[in-house]
Amino acid sequence: MVSFVSVAIIRGVRPSNYHRRIAQLLIVNLIVIGLVVLWNRGQAQESVQLAVAKSQAFLDMPAAVAGYPAGYVLDVAAIEQMALSDKTLQATIAGKDTEFVSAVRLTAGEARYWQDQGCDRLNCAFVTLYDYSEQGTIEAIVNVDSGQVIGHWTNAAARPGGTSQILPKAVDIAAADPQVRAILGADIGAADPTMIPMSGWLMDNACREEWCVDLTFHDPSGTGRIFHVFVNLEQEIVARTFYTRARADRSAAKPLAQRDAFTDGCHDQYGWSVCWEMTANDGINFRDATYNGQLIFSSAKIGQIEAWYPSWPGGYRDEIGFAATVPPFGGTLINDLGDGYEVGQIFTEFTRWPNCICCYRYEQVLRFFSDGRFELRFISHGPGCDDISIYRPFWRVDIDLDGPENDQVWLFEEAQWREMAEEFETFPVVEALSPEGHKLATFDGDLHYRWSMARTDPLGLDEGYLFLLQHRDLEGDGPITTGPGDTFIPPRQWIDGDALSGENVVLWHVPLLKTKKGGPWWCMPDPDPDFSPCEAILRADPAGEIRQPTAEEAAALLAQSAATPTPGAPTPSPAPTATPRPIDGRAPDEIIQNAGCGSCHKIGAIGEAHKVGPDLTYIGLTAGERVTGMTAEEYIHQSIVEPNAYLAPECPNTSCLPGIMPQNFATRLSAEQIDTMVAFLLAQQGPAPTPVPIGGELAAATAAPKAVGAGKVAPLPAATTLPSATIGIILIVLVAAVSLVLIWKNRS
Repeated sequence: MVSFVSVAIIRGVRPSNYHRRIAQLLIVNLIVIGLVVLWNRGQAQESVQLAVAKSQAFLDMPAAVAGYPAGYVLDVAAIEQMALSDKTLQATIAGKDTEFVSAVRLTAGEARYWQDQGCDRLNCAFVTLYDYSEQGTIEAIVNVDSGQVIGHWTNAAARPGGTSQILPKAVDIAAADPQVRAILGADIGAADPTMIPMSGWLMDNACREEWCVDLTFHDPSGTGRIFHVFVNLEQEIVARTFYTRARADRSAAKPLAQRDAFTDGCHDQYGWSVCWEMTANDGINFRDATYNGQLIFSSAKIGQIEAWYPSWPGGYRDEIGFAATVPPFGGTLINDLGDGYEVGQIFTEFTRWPNCICCYRYEQVLRFFSDGRFELRFISHGPGCDDISIYRPFWRVDIDLDGPENDQVWLFEEAQWREMAEEFETFPVVEALSPEGHKLATFDGDLHYRWSMARTDPLGLDEGYLFLLQHRDLEGDGPITTGPGDTFIPPRQWIDGDALSGENVVLWHVPLLKTKKGGPWWCMPDPDPDFSPCEAILRADPAGEIRQPTAEEAAALLAQSAATPTPGAPTPSPAPTATPRPIDGRAPDEIIQNAGCGSCHKIGAIGEAHKVGPDLTYIGLTAGERVTGMTAEEYIHQSIVEPNAYLAPECPNTSCLPGIMPQNFATRLSAEQIDTMVAFLLAQQGPAPTPVPIGGELAAATAAPKAVGAGKVAPLPAATTLPSATIGIILIVLVAAVSLVLIWKNRS
C-alpha cells in the first residue's frame, strides 16, 4: 500500500484520504514494531544484568563476610589497562582471541619472588587473560606503582576459575539458550542463583578440556532442587543442564558466628617458628617454617580443590582465599595442643552452612609438635552438590631443609628405599610402606624427614598422590592457576625429567577424600550425619639415617605386597578396598540405607531418580531380559556380587561406567542379606517414573515438589510473569487489529 501511495505521488496524482490513512497507520505500525524490538532488547539486557548482579553478590561476598586484608584496594579496570598497554604483552597477544579474566594483588610472600622488580606487599598484581585461540592462559605481573608489566608468560594447561569479568558473558550465553529458557523462563534475571559461578568440567563432554563454568539456580518450580547450567565459554554454548538433589534443612551445629576477618601473622612456640598470610586463591600460605632455628620449608599452600561427582560426570575446580570462590570464614585460629600447636582457617561459601545445597566448607590446618614433627591437614565437610563425591586438595610444599639447596629424595618401593634422581609421581601413598610406616624420605645433610599419609577412613578408602619436582620459577611460587579437571594439572604437566638430587625440591600432595551421602549423609571418615567431616593428614616425622629393611622384614613386606593386588589408576568412585566393614540390617530398607544404595539408585519410594545408577523401580520386570541364558534372579544376584560383570544399558546423564558401584558387597553382605535383597528387587515391578527435565532434555513435565517433613513449609513456585517478547507481540497484534478496524471503517 505504501508503494501505491508513492506511485501516485510520483505520477502527480493526489492520494485519497483513504490511502493517506492507510499509509499513516502502516507507519504507526512500523514505529510500534521498532519500539517493541528496542524495548525487548532492553528488557533482555536488563534481565541479564539483573542475573549478573545477583551472582555478583556471591562473588563480592568475601569482602562482606571475611574482609580483605588491610590496605587491599584494587582497581581492576586500571590494572587491566596497564597490562594491555604493555608493548611486550601486546606482541604476545597480537592476532589471538583473548579475554581479560582477573587481577589480584600479590601477598608479601608471593611478591618476594619479584622483589628485584620493586614488588612488595600489595603493590603488584597477578593478571590473567584467557587465550581462546590456543587455549590456556596468558599471565603477567604488573607493578601497580610504576604501571609496568615486569614479566609475563603463557600457561597452556590452565583453565581459570569463575570471575566477575567473565560472569556477564556466561550469563548472556545461558540466557539465549532454549534449554535454559524452558526451565527458568525468558527472564533469567527473575531466577535466583544458588552459588558463586564455578569453574567446572564434564568428563564426557568438550568441557573435559575446554574452559567452562557452571551457573546454578534454584528450581523455579519449587522442588528445592538445584538447576545447573554448564556454559562452554570457548564455544559460547550451553554444554549441559541438569538437576541435583533437594533436601530439607539439617539440624547440624552451625559454625561459630562470624568473627573478625582472617589474620595474617607469625607464631613461635615449642621450638617452631612460622609465619602465614592469606592469599587470593591458594588458601593460607605458611611461610619460612623453622624448627630450632633450622629452615624446614619455605612455603605450604593449597593451589586448588577438585570436587568430583560421578553422577554428572564431572566436577568443580574450587579455590580458597580472600578473592576465591570459597572465601575465608572467621578468624585464623591458633590452638595449643599441649605438645605443639596448630594454625587453622575455615573457608565456606555461605554463612548458612550446612543448610544449603552445593555449599562447601573446607578447613586448612598445619600442626607443629615439640619433637620436630609437623602435619598438613585438610578437612572437607558435606553435603556438597550431590550424593557421591571425591574431594582432592592440591597441597604444594616447597621443602627447604636447612636451606633451598642440596635436598635428597628417597622413595620406599619393592621393600627397599631407593634414591630418586629425577622428578616423579607415586600412587598410592598408603601402601607398600617401610617397616616404620613411611613412603617418602627427604633430607639435607643430617636433617632428615620421613613422610606418610595417615589412614583416617574406617573402610580403608584412603588414597593419595605424591608429586616430587625440582623447584622452577613460575611453577607455583606465585598464584596457582587451576588446570583441566581430573588431570592432576598442575603439577603433572611440570614433570619433565629434571634432576632432584642436590636440588631445591617441591612436594605436591593430593589426597582423595571420598564421600557417600544420602539417608543419612555420610562422609566416610566420620559417619556422623550431623557433622560429616572428611580429613586427610600428611605427616612429616624427623628421623635419622635411612635404614634398609632386614632380610626378614623385606621378605615379609614382599609377601604382604604379593597378597594385595597392586592398584592401578584409581576409579572415580568410593569403592571400598581394604578391611571392608560388614553392612548391618536384616530388612531390605535397613540394608539399602546402610549400604548406601539410595545414594545412586531409585528403588520404588527409596532414593531419588536421575542420580548415578539406573532406576531399579521396575527391575523385576526387566532383569530376566538383560543377559541371555540368565534368569531374573541370577542376573540380580550377579549384579550385587559382581557389578562389573554386566553393565546396565543406560544410566542418568551418561552411559553406565565400570567401577562406580562398590565391588565388595559379596564380602560385606551375608548370604542371607543378599538373598533378601534379590527377593526385594525381584518384587520391584512398578511403573517407570515420570520424566523430569534433566541432563539437557526438554521434557515438558516438571517434577512435583518433594514431600517435606512436619513443621516444614514447601517452597512456593516462582511467580508466573509474561516474558517481554510475549508482551511485545500482544502489543503489535493490538495495534495491528486497531489499524485494520480503522481501515475497514474508512474504506469508502
